Order: sequence, then C-alpha cells, then structure tokens
Amino acid sequence: MSKNIGFLFSGQGSQYIGMGKDLYDNYDYVRDMFAEANNILGYKLEDIIFEENELLNQTLYTQTSVLVVTCCLYEVVKRELGINASVLAGFSLGEYSALYANGIFSFSEIVQLVKYRANFMDQASSTTLGAMAAVIGLEKEKLEELVNSFENVWIANYNTPSQLVISGVKENVLKIADIITKDFGKRAIVLNVSGGFHSPLMLSAANNFRNILEEFNPKKPNMPMIMNYNADLLDYENLKEAMKKQIYSPVFFSDTITKMINEFKINQFIEIGPGRVLSGFVKKTDRSILVFNFEKLQDINSYKESK
Repeated sequence: MSKNIGFLFSGQGSQYIGMGKDLYDNYDYVRDMFAEANNILGYKLEDIIFEENELLNQTLYTQTSVLVVTCCLYEVVKRELGINASVLAGFSLGEYSALYANGIFSFSEIVQLVKYRANFMDQASSTTLGAMAAVIGLEKEKLEELVNSFENVWIANYNTPSQLVISGVKENVLKIADIITKDFGKRAIVLNVSGGFHSPLMLSAANNFRNILEEFNPKKPNMPMIMNYNADLLDYENLKEAMKKQIYSPVFFSDTITKMINEFKINQFIEIGPGRVLSGFVKKTDRSILVFNFEKLQDINSYKESK
C-alpha cells in the first residue's frame, strides 16, 4: 500500500519551556530563523522559550513562540527527511504554520501575521472576560442543547467525536462546566487560556486582522490544505476571508481528519510541532491510522533510521 501522508501542525496550548532547543543547538538555519523572527517581534524568543518564565503562557508570546518553533521543525523535517505530504492542516494557530509550509506566506510574513493576530486577540480578550472548557464524553447534541440555553457561549472546537470545547463569557462557561460535571457525570476541564477564542467574542479581533491582511500578498498554495472554519479545501481566492473567519469560528478538526482520510486516502499522519495533542485526536477519530509526532530532533532521527 502506498503511503499517503498528511501533515498536521500544532496549535496554542502545546507550548512548554525548552521546546525546539535541540533544533536551535544543532542547526544554523534554525538560529537564523529565530534571529529573523526576533527582529520582527522586537523581543528575544530565546528568553521566552528557553528560560523559565511566565510569558510563554501569555497569548501575545505563546502564539509567536509556537509558530516559530513549529516552522523550524517543519524546515528540519523537510531538509532531513524530504517527506512530501498529500494534504496539510493545522489546528487553530497551527493553520499559520501550514500556510507557511504551503508556500503561501514567507517566514517573515507569517511571523508578522501571527504577531498581529496575537495582539488583536489579546485586545479582544481584555474587553470581555472569556473562558474555554474541554468537554469529554458528552454527546454533541446534548452539549449543543445545553449551550443554547445560555447566552454568549458556543461550541468552539470539535476535536474528536467524544471531545468538544466550549467558549464564551467566563461566568456562563463555568456554569455549564459545573452542570456537565454534576448533572451529566461527564468531564469538563476549564482550559488555561486568556479568552473566549473561536467564538463571536473574537469578532473585533477578526475585523482588525482582516484590515491588516490587505497589506499582504499571499502566493498560490503548493498543495491542498483543509481549513479550520469549514473543514473544507482552501479556496485561494477566498483566503483572506477564511483567515478572518477562523478567528471567531469553530475549529472543525475531527471533520478535517475524516476528510483527509476519506478524500485524500491518508494512511499516515505526521504531527509537526510541540506536544502530541493532535496525534491523540487522530487516534480518537480513527484508531487504524498510523501517526508520527515530530517535536524533537530525536523523533526525526528515529523516523529516518526506521526507513
């Protein structure tokens, strides 16, 4: 059976101190990428990512840090392994690493875009106290019914058939999480995030971001890519609207995985970026699929040796 490979790129929440350090220590071009990003950002990523600090978990710094490490990992994978994917997707912030890997934006452009995105989302979060909670084991229909009985709460992420995430005004998110635990006997885990992401609470961020996008000229994609907001193929002519909608729309990740498997016959996924969250989502969606995770140099070397 031929290998049909799908690349998946990690999102916000997968960050940890020291991520990407082994790449930084071993490759000149990775250090060059950090230096280029530092010039754009106006701060030193090395201090945020490699040293113990509180900044890494703040949206302003998390998004740029995860993006840069993931793009560096992609470059190492491309240069060391020469793997070609049939289709790409990224989870929320990870969609930006996918846009870079797909040749749509240069590295400097994607760093600028994520800097703007993080700033606008941080500003939107400061105007309304938002929160998110992962819900495990509750049927989608029951959760939709519960969410619809409250104001300003929405389903933000469809991660797997059994894991959904709600987002919205903090007070109501916490009330729903309490009901899920006490009345339904299911798990509801309040996430360590600073806002109600992927919900209409982010509309101001999305509108501001859309205006900024006019300054950029995306190139045509090199390969097919599935977008978060509709779990459908990227329509290049509609890219800027899609990037705007992604900020306030749900992430249909389970449907994305299913589409990659069914329409592109993907039988091997490679998650690129810190953490192993997306690998877990794939396994919960289809246990038969082979999944590799590249977050450290050791992972890349082990894959190379196994071939």
